[in-house]
Amino acid sequence: MKIAILAGETSGDKYGALLADSIRKIAPGAFIMGTGGEKMREHSDLYMEGLPQGRMGFSGVLADISLFCRFFRKISAVMEKERPSLVIFIDNPGFNLKMAHAIGKKFPCFYYIPPKIWAHNYGRIRIIKKYIRAVVPIFHFEEEIYRSEGIPCRWFGHPARDLVEPALQDMPEIPRPDRRVPCVGLLPGSRQEEVINLLPVFVRTVKMVSQKTAVDVLLSASDADIRKTEERIMKRESVRFRIIEGAPHRVIRNSDLLLAASGTVNMEVALMEKPLIVFYKTSRMNYLLARIMVKLSVISPVNLVAGEKAVPEYIQRFPYARIVSDCTEILEKGPLYGKEKECFRVVRGRTGSGNVSARTAEFILRESGFIEGNMPC
Repeated sequence: MKIAILAGETSGDKYGALLADSIRKIAPGAFIMGTGGEKMREHSDLYMEGLPQGRMGFSGVLADISLFCRFFRKISAVMEKERPSLVIFIDNPGFNLKMAHAIGKKFPCFYYIPPKIWAHNYGRIRIIKKYIRAVVPIFHFEEEIYRSEGIPCRWFGHPARDLVEPALQDMPEIPRPDRRVPCVGLLPGSRQEEVINLLPVFVRTVKMVSQKTAVDVLLSASDADIRKTEERIMKRESVRFRIIEGAPHRVIRNSDLLLAASGTVNMEVALMEKPLIVFYKTSRMNYLLARIMVKLSVISPVNLVAGEKAVPEYIQRFPYARIVSDCTEILEKGPLYGKEKECFRVVRGRTGSGNVSARTAEFILRESGFIEGNMPC
């Protein structure tokens, strides 16, 4: 049995690897063909390189359009040659929907973490209806949307739980000079553009907070390339923070407050019940286009799941006095701290009961006919 798992950015890469591992536990002989990043490379029998990564927004896609086209032709050729038993798309809708249109009539296709049609471009539902056998969304409210359109759909929870729960067990503490001093963790993102845009904002915020109260600082770097970028920025800003390379969980666990780029990592912070403030910055053109196309009042997945703006979001503009006030209120365990803690309890209740990757793998294999019997609800 050959299974193609087509993932994209960092979060999809992680979730694809978890899914591949779960598939192999059910079907040990499965041959995994994968795209994504280093995690999918490690979990694939045949890894397909060349997917452009690290760009943000519409301008990023346009800048790499020739690379996307080249990669599309490459994957199409590999699919024709290898003839997978089924294809699983993970997020990355710009590329994956185009691929679904090309191969959806040739192979059984499933979509794990489908496009956010409820936020923008609802018309994509037509492609999903025509070429996708079933979808597995990660937000609880999406199940009703897809089922109302007659698309087979099962929701098992948010896979961030599968990342966080192992990380909470026996995680070593990061040595700190004085644990009575609160620690601010910085999560500027996994893409170069995110780090370049947001780390200077975080540095200025920390400097201003430090004028009011002493703080320790930990900086997360997703990989060696991101670390180099962070070191260059710190040198330019005349600061020196400890960098913890790899998964962000040690930084999250050892921090009293997180300043974080908007994205999936926000869910990991919330599930680890650590207060955070969310930031987003992109080019002016990307921002203006997003304002026109995206119909959302909040952007952090934590606030989306909670159904309210419980976690502060600073998008494109950064009123530092207000940001520092939020930081101080959280570090002093004021009303904002309590509001976020209550939000995290709501979020945990709306992210399923865990084992999301394993249940998703079983569902897809059953729907494909590779294992028999009905899956319990």
